[in-house]
Amino acid sequence: MLFRRQYKTPTIMLSKIVKLPITDNEFIKSWFSDLNNIVNCIPSALKDGNSILIEIPSIIINKKIKMKYYIRIDKNFCQLTLEGKEDKMKISVILDDEPFAQIYYEGNNEGSFYKIFDEIDRKLKEKIYVDYVNYKENFMNLNLSEHLKRISFVTKLVAKSKLILEKEINTNDLISSLEELIASCNNYPVLYISGYGDGVFRLIFINGEFRGIYINYEGKESYTEEELKNLKGKFKISVYSAKLGDILSNEE
Repeated sequence: MLFRRQYKTPTIMLSKIVKLPITDNEFIKSWFSDLNNIVNCIPSALKDGNSILIEIPSIIINKKIKMKYYIRIDKNFCQLTLEGKEDKMKISVILDDEPFAQIYYEGNNEGSFYKIFDEIDRKLKEKIYVDYVNYKENFMNLNLSEHLKRISFVTKLVAKSKLILEKEINTNDLISSLEELIASCNNYPVLYISGYGDGVFRLIFINGEFRGIYINYEGKESYTEEELKNLKGKFKISVYSAKLGDILSNEE
């Protein structure tokens, strides 16, 4: 009886580092949390339920690889893992002073994925940069006054924010009192200030610029800072610091 030794095709591993063109880690984390953003960077890839289909070019008939996906988001780390019968790919992002992505592949389609890596590299840097520019432009034109009226918006914002100052005042000059508070907290990208008592007011500042106000005083609602000068009496003021990404993510 003749026995033949069975040889297993060796598994090939590829790895590539991609330096990201932006350093806003909060935006990067939010961007990578959306699976569609990543899928759009993988050539010939389609989402199919809880799997991703990747089409690999061939001379006669293109080959389709189906891989289940898993997303992991930590404080300083994001990772998309794709696993199929014979193929495994990971796109990991390290969030530090110079954030970067690492693309990893293990399987028997080295030649095809080598080309796919080059496309992911190009599209990843291109798309995240364009989306970030649009994101920044949205902030430049953002007015949050109407949002501040909604309890749902305020509740979500406070849940994601950090209370940095709380104070009770009795004043006939609310604007001066607020200016003192703001001057002592001007090193935060987003400040949300709320006041309750003889009236209600809510303010938001982004990078030191006024971006929204809501006032309810003596039964009258207002959305202009000029109305602050009419508020008098006792107020409990709370000042919160937030991150830029928390504002747009709360818009409904």
